[in-house]
Amino acid sequence: MGASATEQIWRTTAIVMCAAVPTSFYVLGDITDAFPGVLTVQSSAEGPSFGPRAVAEDWERVAAEESVPTSVPGVAPVDPADLEERMAAPADLPVVAGGLAFSVVAAETGGTLAERDAGTALVPASTLKLLTAAAVLREYSGDEVLYTRAAVQDGVITLVGGGDMTLSEDDLRELATGAAALAAEQGTSEVSVALDDSYLDGGPNPAWGNNGRDGGWVTPTASLALEEGWLDGEQYGPKSATPARDAAARFAELLREAGLTVADEITGARAPEEAPTVEIHSETLAELVRHTLLISDNTTAELLAHLVALAHGAETTPVAAAAAVEAEIRELAAEIGVAPEAVASLEIRDGSGLSRQNRVSPALLSAVLAEVASGEVPALEQILFDVPIAGLSGTLADRFDAEGTEDASGLVRGKTGYLGGAATLAGVTVLPDGRTVGYSIAVHGFDGVDAVAARAAVDQVAAEMVQVD
Repeated sequence: MGASATEQIWRTTAIVMCAAVPTSFYVLGDITDAFPGVLTVQSSAEGPSFGPRAVAEDWERVAAEESVPTSVPGVAPVDPADLEERMAAPADLPVVAGGLAFSVVAAETGGTLAERDAGTALVPASTLKLLTAAAVLREYSGDEVLYTRAAVQDGVITLVGGGDMTLSEDDLRELATGAAALAAEQGTSEVSVALDDSYLDGGPNPAWGNNGRDGGWVTPTASLALEEGWLDGEQYGPKSATPARDAAARFAELLREAGLTVADEITGARAPEEAPTVEIHSETLAELVRHTLLISDNTTAELLAHLVALAHGAETTPVAAAAAVEAEIRELAAEIGVAPEAVASLEIRDGSGLSRQNRVSPALLSAVLAEVASGEVPALEQILFDVPIAGLSGTLADRFDAEGTEDASGLVRGKTGYLGGAATLAGVTVLPDGRTVGYSIAVHGFDGVDAVAARAAVDQVAAEMVQVD
């Protein structure tokens, strides 16, 4: 490279600030110190929070029509052949051994700028969460919340799940306090507790194989859960096998703390339709999507897939949830003109990417992300803001710090993925000439002991997109 690393990152960042990014995330990020740039006063950020809730960015998002012009004076257009050659170079690394596939698609035109084995359907790992997010945002506005209710009648308090698996202890206590007050109004101090978890069928997904609950990867989907069913509060710690039942047991304890005498047995029953109720609600679905993409939360990703099935009027089993996401993505691919051969081999078996049976081509994933970045589909623009920033946030906080990749820190956004021999990254960035692109990169076929080196190779490929010669 012709310039020093410091000169390159300043020059690249300045170019990006002048470029037309349909949703202006780089402009906003620079102004708010979300990543390095000419207006940045802080160039580092804390790592991701692994709690069950996420808080949205507190800055105003600029609409596509308010973004700056696309021309970048003095910068030659990136040569697609050169870009492709540079991105393909790491294929010769020992850890890659030719097992490299990628696709880069221009957001403005939908044209492919660089590719290698782009039509080959590969294990996407957690980059599949991007498709789950797109599917749920196509079916919901993002403003919806998930309700948890307590119905009180004839000495029975029925806890009714409405899909919120992110309930906190304080949430459940608030619900118990309200239910106890209703019981007191009805002249009742001795109650029994029933659980209505009919909102979602849920349960474990056989397609997870050994990447399921037993390994600490994911909680089986349920109509409600306390702290996502994370039994020790850790993202990859032990998970509840019966999250709804566990939440109901804790709810009964909180009713006792509120002054009621509560029977030991918790029964299963539908809530009486006309019973007086109290309720609490979750964060919005938009927040749930953001949290899922930022820390790669498998449990909430699976919940989102079940909500897609619910919107389709389908069964809410794990199999039906995965099928609903696949149907949604096939429909999206047809709408944006993805080549049929890039879609034909699509297989979605879960919502999180834990299944080794999932298959997605880089061509499909990059095309979807280019559409996300195009500004033409407002419903999907949120994804642009929600994926981690290289070197600074979420699952990319500790990436892009090796020699040859540090220039991409703050300039590449992407969702990470890793699953036994597959290291992936997919997201959006801006080329030095100002063009916004969606991209998907996969290194595959390596031995598990080489995971760190494989991830580093992925970063090296991604960094080539923003290099300035």
